[in-house]
Amino acid sequence: MLYRLSLLSLCVFATTAMAESEATLDTIVVTGGGDRSVYDTAQPVTVLGSDDIAKNAGDNLGTLLESLPGVSNAAFGAGVGRPVIRGMSGSRVKILQNGTDTSDLSAMSSDHSPMAEPSAGEQIEIVYGPATLLYGGGAIGGVVNVIDGRIHEVIVPGLHGQVSTKYSTVDDGQHVEALVDAARGNWNLHLDGFTREASDYSSGAQGNVPAGNNSGKIENSDTSGSGGAIGLSWADGQTGFIGGAISTLEYDYAVPNLDGESFRVTPEQIRYDLKGAWTPVTGFIEELRTELTYNDYEHAETGHQDDNDALPIVDIGLFDKETWEFVTRLRHADVAGWHGHAGVQYSQQDLKLCHDHDGCDGIPENNTPWDGTLGFNLENSEREGDLYAHDTPMPLTETKQVGLFIVEHRDTGFGSVEVGARIDQITISPDPVSIAPEWRQQESYYDDYTFTPVTLSAAGTWLMDDEQRIGVSLARAQRAPEAPELFWNGDHHATFSFQLDNPDLTVETAHTFDINWIRNTENNEVRIAAYYYQFNDYIYNDLKPNKDRFHGNDVYRHEQADANFIGAEASWSRGLSDSTSFDISGDIVSAELADGGNLPRTPPASLLVGVDWESSQWQARAEARAVAEQTNTAENEDASDGYLMINASVGYQFLLADSELTVSLDGHNLTDQYAINHVSYLKRAAPMPGRDLRLGVRWTF
Repeated sequence: MLYRLSLLSLCVFATTAMAESEATLDTIVVTGGGDRSVYDTAQPVTVLGSDDIAKNAGDNLGTLLESLPGVSNAAFGAGVGRPVIRGMSGSRVKILQNGTDTSDLSAMSSDHSPMAEPSAGEQIEIVYGPATLLYGGGAIGGVVNVIDGRIHEVIVPGLHGQVSTKYSTVDDGQHVEALVDAARGNWNLHLDGFTREASDYSSGAQGNVPAGNNSGKIENSDTSGSGGAIGLSWADGQTGFIGGAISTLEYDYAVPNLDGESFRVTPEQIRYDLKGAWTPVTGFIEELRTELTYNDYEHAETGHQDDNDALPIVDIGLFDKETWEFVTRLRHADVAGWHGHAGVQYSQQDLKLCHDHDGCDGIPENNTPWDGTLGFNLENSEREGDLYAHDTPMPLTETKQVGLFIVEHRDTGFGSVEVGARIDQITISPDPVSIAPEWRQQESYYDDYTFTPVTLSAAGTWLMDDEQRIGVSLARAQRAPEAPELFWNGDHHATFSFQLDNPDLTVETAHTFDINWIRNTENNEVRIAAYYYQFNDYIYNDLKPNKDRFHGNDVYRHEQADANFIGAEASWSRGLSDSTSFDISGDIVSAELADGGNLPRTPPASLLVGVDWESSQWQARAEARAVAEQTNTAENEDASDGYLMINASVGYQFLLADSELTVSLDGHNLTDQYAINHVSYLKRAAPMPGRDLRLGVRWTF
């Protein structure tokens, strides 16, 4: 605890000692809803540009963002990295692609990869807190929006593009990607694609390896992925645009485990986007924007038939999800000094799945006559008051959501004021046709569920002087439970766990307070944020003390209890000279149940210190990232040791006639430190990678 307090104290000292200045403060934030700069947005925001994304230390969102203050990585081996914001994960962190949901199953389970490829992004926005009402309710932790520019909203004349490749030593990884934009008249064409693959990685060799943990070459950790997109749009720069895009994305990754079993997950998705905007020159309507998205998502979880190594590999689990999302919103002209957005959002998600040790050829439909009573096998699988199912673990579900929202903003003499409201009606309709009658619950268990979460927010900024401002935001945010939280009862082989259902879950409510300060001078930029979230009926996945009766795996169940989150983030960057700059950042969060006890997988405190040097065409950076031990653990959860990572990079830019060629060498975990990620479900089976050298080449034209 002393180490955590010292980290936070150092961050606070750094931020109060100096002021800050960075070009990112002028970056326009799309996700916040007002198309305002970072400096003018009341809630904390971080924006990564294309150069930051190109320097990605890994191949997923989690590894890209985990060094940012307040962000952690819910890794599940090398193949999965889902961002955790302020200790909150799952559905409380919404992942968007160009403002609409990625519509994957990553919030459902930690082994499911987000279907948002960072290498395709031109900009990634991270908005902390629940003030993102235009993009769906429930995102109490925040939003990550990957903006890929596949549908151009303005004319982009000429031909532009980029080709890059990377090689990594820790896993013999190879990554190639390319994109091109071409325009003719008012038409814009976009093409992009990538492919990558990596073998099993190696953990660090320095430091103590806790008993029972994996180390050395981590078996079953290889990954691969590929994807691409084509987009076509028409824009005239005055009255609006219209365009569409088709994109595909496929991953294939193994799941590290302590038993050496060969489990893999193979998600794939095809996505169709159509959107447009009308921007009349005069009148009440400044812009009317409409977006329609269809996602067809499927993934298989493979393993040996009947868990017998002598039998062939089959699809033990199969998931199929189809999603329609429609949103239209209006941005209006000033009315008594107020301007903002109002709109409606509709989505429909159809989720089907299969679990079969003999292999899933498709989603089952069991039409055996059923009298509506509790299934014989399920009734005889009761243990300690819970019913343990061993068939397809949840019914087919259709989830329909209709949301109405409004966000209004007004500039004042001292800064700005923003208010917003959103109401959703969510209906979940289950159908047990995919479950054998002997494993079904009683008929009433499959009644429709309807929830009506309401979110209200208010925020404002106070311009203290020309160099600094304070932002304050308040919200009363609600999140409805989702179908897997209510209905999943059965094995989840890829996570080596058994998930129990909880049909009694209700809407959770958070009352949030956030205050942040930015100071910006010629050579310095300082940001500091503190927050307090008080939850009523917080939903969390609780690790039980018993093992499941079929495989002896860990048992989890979603429970509800009041909870409190309190924490802070801080950063300071300072220009030391024309060629050298210094930065320091850190974060800390405490997540506890109101009646006592810590919430599971709470991120430990962290601190990052870095130095950048740039001269002519050369660029270099050295940094040290310290992560504290985590001893504030939940019941039945193990503590995790802290670690120190040393990273460095150097790059040279060749200036060609009408293009640039950049060659870079990045070194990560240069001391080969053995480390585990406390936020990961697989922290014992999948430690963090050891020393890794990455050679990259990027040609931009």
